[in-house]
Amino acid sequence: KQKEYLKAMCPLVDVLTLSATPIPRTLYMGMSGVRPMSLIQTAPPGRLPIHTVVIEDNDSIVQAAIVKEMKRGGQVFYVSTRIAALENLAQRVNRLVPTARVCTAHGQSPDLDAIMVSFVNREHDVLISTTIIESGVHVPSVNT
Repeated sequence: KQKEYLKAMCPLVDVLTLSATPIPRTLYMGMSGVRPMSLIQTAPPGRLPIHTVVIEDNDSIVQAAIVKEMKRGGQVFYVSTRIAALENLAQRVNRLVPTARVCTAHGQSPDLDAIMVSFVNREHDVLISTTIIESGVHVPSVNT
């Protein structure tokens, strides 16, 4: 509403809207051409571009990805859509990579802030989380 108000008040002013996670209505309007949309398609300086692979779940691939990231001094986000699955995934990661320091978090975690601070402070190597982590969290040391 505020953007529309500003556009109505100053019709000659361009409005730039940035969103890391566009809401469905805004995304639909951009994709259908109702609203103009541009995309930032390059990684920020010093960051690796996103590389997405869709494969069947596989212990050896999970293990290799975590070990590779830890060897380069990085951290890992492991994302699940179900809160109920987080503890089992944490046990799995602990079994696959016993040296990994693992923590879990989700939107209903009472100590979410403390968990995120400890992860950002590199007290953990792997953060197993729900998709809340996709809501614009920026942790430069995470590339996997």
